[in-house]
Amino acid sequence: MESPVEGDKADSLQDGDKNSGQQANNGSQDNPSNSEKSPGDHQSPSGPTGTPTEKNTTVPYVADVPPVEGDLSRTSAVSQKEPPNEEIEKQKMSKKEEVELIGPTTTQTELAEETGILGGGTKLLIIVVLVALVAIVAHYYLHSKSPPQKTDWQQVDVFLKQMKKVKARFPNQRAELWSRSEIHLKRHLQTSQPAEPVSLILTSGVRAERTMRCLAQGVASAFSTARNASVLHIDGAGKAGQDSDQVKLDIDRKLQGAFEGDKPVAVIHRLEELPPGSTLIFYRYCDHENAAYKKTFLIFTVLLGDEEEIQAEMRLSAVEEMVDDYLQKRFLSHDHPVSFDRMDLNKYGGLWSRISHLILPVAAEDRIEQEGC
Repeated sequence: MESPVEGDKADSLQDGDKNSGQQANNGSQDNPSNSEKSPGDHQSPSGPTGTPTEKNTTVPYVADVPPVEGDLSRTSAVSQKEPPNEEIEKQKMSKKEEVELIGPTTTQTELAEETGILGGGTKLLIIVVLVALVAIVAHYYLHSKSPPQKTDWQQVDVFLKQMKKVKARFPNQRAELWSRSEIHLKRHLQTSQPAEPVSLILTSGVRAERTMRCLAQGVASAFSTARNASVLHIDGAGKAGQDSDQVKLDIDRKLQGAFEGDKPVAVIHRLEELPPGSTLIFYRYCDHENAAYKKTFLIFTVLLGDEEEIQAEMRLSAVEEMVDDYLQKRFLSHDHPVSFDRMDLNKYGGLWSRISHLILPVAAEDRIEQEGC
């Protein structure tokens, strides 16, 4: 005899089976497409490769709840706002292409990695511009001034070497003649832009006339060789007795042509023989800082006709006084009235102050007096 509880359980199970069967029938009626599927759509117990099928899992029954109208409107609105996947992909591709166009191309990137042209292009351009500017400035500086043919120290070196050769030809001269003349002329050569010209006077007695002339030529040649130039010679003895004004114009023309050309050195032989008024032209060329040409060298020779020779023991200051007295006697005449174109004491004083920076006596060299230069 069954218990009442067991009977109730059996009744409930039967009612459940009936309800499930009825729901299954309703589902088949609602979805007729499920019943129209071909047999091939059903999965076989095992796959084509023979792998076992997955275990069936029991899904709890969830009743179909019809969607609310508000939810349907939201879903449709969201679906309208969100573009399809294809449009999203197209937008992504277009943005990618824009980025690729903005940046360097693949070829440019590879070229930059291999050569560094793109990375160092700016630096290279700056370097080229700087080099060009330096070249332009250097070209302008070098051509703005006429560079000397030799530097100052090279000129001094050449001058001293040439003076050494001159010494060897005149062994009887005072040591003071060489030391003072070298210092006097070397100082001028060491100055790139001298403030005034340089000059000196060589003097001798009658016995050393030829020696004095050859020595003047030797010193002038040493200086001009250092300057890579030549020498102008003016013979005062050949102009003695000529018209003073004409001689003055002739000397002016020769000195100007020489100093503006390639002859920055001039030797005026026998100054005492020139017409007195013509010597005033040396104001222009020996006027210290007001001289017309400052990178020049003038040598004057004075032959003391009253002296056979200058004694070796005579001091240089005494020699200077002797030359001054002799020139005053030659140039100053008390027989003629003072005029602007004639020499007078004041004008002579101005001339003497301009040419008497260094006065050196010359001794006779027997070989030169007999054979010449």
